[in-house]
Amino acid sequence: MPPQKPLAGPRLQQGEPGSEICKPAPDNHHRDAFESSVRYRVDELLKGGREAVLIHRGQEYRLRITSTGKLILTK
Repeated sequence: MPPQKPLAGPRLQQGEPGSEICKPAPDNHHRDAFESSVRYRVDELLKGGREAVLIHRGQEYRLRITSTGKLILTK
């Protein structure tokens, strides 16, 4: 049986010439959009309660705080 050829070339080590092509591009678009988003404090949005009803495109969604302090959004 003849020897099998490798499927890929040698791996580049970090710092070697050409290794930078493997790095993902920075996602500045999402970071910038997040930083410019309107921000609400949950305690202010819920006005001291544990649940609020949000209306989106005519549909009601419930935002609530669980007993462990996590946020849940349900339709």
